[in-house]
Amino acid sequence: MTDKPSVLDTVKTLAGIKDNLQDDVIATLVSMTRDQLAMLVDEDTVPKKLEPIIQHVVLARFNRLGNEGYSSYSQDGESISYPNSDFDEYASTIARYMSERNRGKIIMW
Repeated sequence: MTDKPSVLDTVKTLAGIKDNLQDDVIATLVSMTRDQLAMLVDEDTVPKKLEPIIQHVVLARFNRLGNEGYSSYSQDGESISYPNSDFDEYASTIARYMSERNRGKIIMW
């Protein structure tokens, strides 16, 4: 079994990056995304089951650099809309994880 490529390598490949000039930017996005996803699921680290979300969100964030904070962007007839949260697309996966994690737990008030 071969090791999976790192998030950094995957994002670089998908973005067509052949040098190391953007490595620090991508590594920062990876760190920020990991922290945010871990916080969303109330864990110290990103659970292995949710790891694939990191690659997708980091790539989306990398591609959006320079347009942070915009809900949409339009130039030369091309229009792009951004979700309210980078994790919106994965809400059902995150909810399923949370449901499975909490199955069998008793929560007392």
